[in-house]
Amino acid sequence: MRAITGFEGFGVIAAMLGLCLFLTLTTDTFMTQNNLVSVLRQSSYIGIMAVGMVFVISMGDIDLSVGALLMFTSVTMSVMFREGYHPVLIIPAGILLATACGLVNGILAVALRIPTIIITLGTLSIYRGLGLFVSGGSPVSGYDQTGWFFSVLGARFLGIWMSVWAMFGVAIFGWFLFNHTAFGRRVQAIGSNRQAAHYAGIRVNRYRIMVMGLMGFIVGIAAVMLLAFQRGGNPASGPGQELYVIAATIIGGTALTGGSGSVIGAVVGAIIVWLIQNGLVLLGIDTAWATVSTGSVIILAVALDYLIKRRPS
Repeated sequence: MRAITGFEGFGVIAAMLGLCLFLTLTTDTFMTQNNLVSVLRQSSYIGIMAVGMVFVISMGDIDLSVGALLMFTSVTMSVMFREGYHPVLIIPAGILLATACGLVNGILAVALRIPTIIITLGTLSIYRGLGLFVSGGSPVSGYDQTGWFFSVLGARFLGIWMSVWAMFGVAIFGWFLFNHTAFGRRVQAIGSNRQAAHYAGIRVNRYRIMVMGLMGFIVGIAAVMLLAFQRGGNPASGPGQELYVIAATIIGGTALTGGSGSVIGAVVGAIIVWLIQNGLVLLGIDTAWATVSTGSVIILAVALDYLIKRRPS
């Protein structure tokens, strides 16, 4: 198992700074307060979920259902708002729903002995369908949007959106859990060699279920922040986000082969993903190339990681 140190994040941070420098020199509006704040806000939901994805991929699994679960959770909370429930009940209910769905992913993978990539490919469609059913296939509104849930969680603090502060908070929590607890070390041990971890006494199946539940829990946090900003559940807001979450995680230095990862790198990777999309808009390039560029960056990141690991020490 390869240990992750704080210095390993310098490469992705350097890439982010280089991209910022390029966009500053080639556009007139990139280095403005409004644009930078917008990029951070847009990347925050992906960054929050990427923290959970570090644990999943480092363990040797992958979760394709996070985008659909984000949508399902946010529209369900919106319906609860419309039905008159109090935010004090809605917030834990939404997080609990997302956590339960994550646990279902893990339990199904363990019980059926099917890779999580296949299980979550199926639950992606299930959660998306449930979200469409709950929302009626259209944005959910028709309730008071002036309460503290929206005016506080959907606002700015010190000029920065609360979702960005939430991303920083989740990143600190995830970094500590991943690098400085027995839980994080065991997750990495499972991803490094699942059979050896089992022989070492680690309850592999239990940890796989726990990590998928953690992924759901973190998606629930992202859903709360997304709803607070959008002020209404939108069934079109989640699908496809799993690509960006996985991209951010891989760009940030988490190996697809498992056994290692970087929480801080994943957050920086989320910012890079949105810097690329923002830069294409500012440069007047067709936004269809945003997905192409994201996929290209994933291939480049994986190829570089593979070449580095093959390099003789």
